[in-house]
Amino acid sequence: MRKILTILSLLLSLPLMASNNSDAVALLGRLSKYVGQLGNYEVQFDMNAGEYSTRGYFRVAGDLYYISVGDAEVYSDGKVRYEVDNQHEEVYIDEVDTKSRNVLDNPTRCFDFAGTDYLSEVVRRDSGAATIKLVSKDKSVEGEIYLTIKESTAEPLAIEYRLYDDRFNVKVCSIAKSKTSPAKFDRSRYRDYEIIDFR
Repeated sequence: MRKILTILSLLLSLPLMASNNSDAVALLGRLSKYVGQLGNYEVQFDMNAGEYSTRGYFRVAGDLYYISVGDAEVYSDGKVRYEVDNQHEEVYIDEVDTKSRNVLDNPTRCFDFAGTDYLSEVVRRDSGAATIKLVSKDKSVEGEIYLTIKESTAEPLAIEYRLYDDRFNVKVCSIAKSKTSPAKFDRSRYRDYEIIDFR
């Protein structure tokens, strides 16, 4: 799980030749509005990467978030990120990458592509859904993101991250308002875990 989270943190957008597509820009704007109107929200998702697959969820409240996926939990107060590996009883502490759009790295911005430094293009339409390819204007950033949106409502349906031959797929099973705040990191719950602080 740690390896998958590490690789996913690198997956943003490959600097390929592309241009903004008006349909894509409009859809991304509608998606941003859809998510923004939810306020605090929770996403249930299925994820697969090669032969590995798992189910998880995350809760978001402003810059705060909590992720539960496989044997891992991630807590963030908007500034510090606490990644808990329950299988190996380790806690990794690091600063939050506020620019990341990766669902497992910073879910508060994983649907936030409107008005950003990303080029966007609708590459597929199928059964009422549109898939948008996102590439970065920053030539130092590698990877591609394919975001699928339900056209009638602008609800996010799936995200695919690509880096060279690696593919990570996240299917959004549900997204809804949440009355439960994201859990906060409590060191006493992990008192026997090894703490690894990268700050």
